[in-house]
Amino acid sequence: MTALIRRHLALYFNNKASVFFSLMGAWIAFALYILFLQKNMQDAWSGLAHPEKFLDKWVMGGVLAVTSITTTWSGAARLVRDKESQKFADFLLTDISPLKLNLSYLISTSIIGAAMQLFMYAIMSLYFSWQDDLRFEASSFPKILGVILLSAVMAAVLNVIILQFIHSLEVAERLAVIIGTASGFLVGVYMPVGGLPSVAQHLIKLTPGAYVASAFREILIGNGIPQWQSSQNIKEYLGISLKVNGHLLTLSQDLLLVSAVLLVGLMLLALLQLVKRPLLR
Repeated sequence: MTALIRRHLALYFNNKASVFFSLMGAWIAFALYILFLQKNMQDAWSGLAHPEKFLDKWVMGGVLAVTSITTTWSGAARLVRDKESQKFADFLLTDISPLKLNLSYLISTSIIGAAMQLFMYAIMSLYFSWQDDLRFEASSFPKILGVILLSAVMAAVLNVIILQFIHSLEVAERLAVIIGTASGFLVGVYMPVGGLPSVAQHLIKLTPGAYVASAFREILIGNGIPQWQSSQNIKEYLGISLKVNGHLLTLSQDLLLVSAVLLVGLMLLALLQLVKRPLLR
């Protein structure tokens, strides 16, 4: 299985175009903020002290969440490529079990998701440090790394489950475009959650990625949220904390929900290997 994991990783990282386009959703979100959203949002909060500093961290949390979704989809799409080219069936002719074979895709996809999130974190940190003299607390990095790993595995599990039922690379690539476009809205990075219609806000709260973005923002911004003279909580408006059942979720609750989705996904994936084995062939 180790050799298969190395194979999947090599095929992903050796294809530079694939790596770039797997980050397209993150690039778009980052670029839209720099070119359009940043100036408008800073003007809206011009009365606050250094609004750019917490807004930069706000967008970083959203972009990292988008990265976890789109890059793991591209990594997991190797499963569809191998099915379409019959390599998946060839692997099953060896002594590897279907469960271990699928685990190889899951582990490699998780590594891809974590590595690309770290890459985007480094890029954004360097840019905002240069542009806005933004500084990050070293003590927060272990927490960021923990959320990166958790979100990468969760997204990998969900994407591998979905791709179990897709047997055409063309379909997988078309879905990648939809997912890359939609993910920015679903984690509240193209527009603050509080600025969306109530229906859209409820839809966002059904998306695991929104809780990942919230967790990143909670850690990055910390106590750096300025006072806002408004009837709506700034944490709720910006999606730093999501309101569920009338209460703003804490960081621990966000992580608990993401972990719960991960555990359910793992159980579902294991169940698929037992009761839908023909789908793996």
